[in-house]
Amino acid sequence: MFDSLVPKEESKFAQDVVAKAVARDFAAIDAVMDAEHRPADLQAALEKMLTVVPAGTPKSVKVVGINTMRRPSSTTYNLTYEYEYPSGWLMAAVLLERRDDKLLLQGIQFVPRTRSLEAENSFGLAGKGPLHYVVLLLAVAIPLFIIYALVLCFRTRFPRRKWLWMLFVALGLVTFRFDWASGAWDFQLVSFLLLGAGATKSGPVAPWVMSLAVPVGAIVFLLRRQSLQRVPAEIAAVQQPPQRPQQPQQMEPPPQG
Repeated sequence: MFDSLVPKEESKFAQDVVAKAVARDFAAIDAVMDAEHRPADLQAALEKMLTVVPAGTPKSVKVVGINTMRRPSSTTYNLTYEYEYPSGWLMAAVLLERRDDKLLLQGIQFVPRTRSLEAENSFGLAGKGPLHYVVLLLAVAIPLFIIYALVLCFRTRFPRRKWLWMLFVALGLVTFRFDWASGAWDFQLVSFLLLGAGATKSGPVAPWVMSLAVPVGAIVFLLRRQSLQRVPAEIAAVQQPPQRPQQPQQMEPPPQG
């Protein structure tokens, strides 16, 4: 699915730009450079960036990032690649713009890496701190707690609208998001999450993001469950029709002889 999102022509153009930059073909880079973004000394700027490129020939290249922005008069492509070298890794970001059906280079950046993004962002516990263990524990405990409350809610007798209570119990409110790779976190105050926990990643080598929500509905239901169970009996007592008083039986007079 991720590969299907890669714009083929633009990706080939971007990889060709990286290859020409590494080969120090500065004339070819200058020919496709957008004049508005061309530095005063293009060759000096490229020479400075090329100092971080590992020696040797890349063993593999992989697309790790895609960002496309369409405007009425142009389309911008931000493509990120990961190059594997014998002695290390290199991340190359290429910014392109298609204007008047012509591709132009707006920027290029090289970042050296000691490990692949897939290895850095993999899900594991090696080298993780106490906060990672707390998040992992809550990611298991919150859904189990909500499922337990849902079962009780289903088995509890309600006077009406049980499905509304079950929906309320199933949702967690106020979502906290935790980046498993970096340990960074944030939260959304106005949000809800089914069963109170989840995990997502934006790409094949992107970090896992754990999402946790406060099980407000489950907590409120468990606190009110006893009072909700008493409601049917009270309503039945109020709505029960009054019993008609029994008429006293009249004795028949004895037969007269």
